[in-house]
Amino acid sequence: MRELPTLRSVVPAGGYRLSLAFSDGFVGEVDFGETVSRGGVFAFMSDPARFKAVKVAHGGTALQWIDDDGDEIDFDAYAQRMAAEANAVAATAAE
Repeated sequence: MRELPTLRSVVPAGGYRLSLAFSDGFVGEVDFGETVSRGGVFAFMSDPARFKAVKVAHGGTALQWIDDDGDEIDFDAYAQRMAAEANAVAATAAE
């Protein structure tokens, strides 16, 4: 079985968008606006400085933020890649 590409870097791209770069060269964008708008455990992410504190974690398999209690808030990198790929397809189809 072939290994999945790992997340190499994450860069805030304005608003609640993130640019993700993977080990196989794929670069795509995801929008966390809907997630942040849920509030609750994600409320701390509405602060732009806190949102920008995202990092690559767990050997490139996750995006991670640290909440107000010091807990890790992780998002699976491969799930985010699938969202970024869908966004890229939708953008191409709209052209």
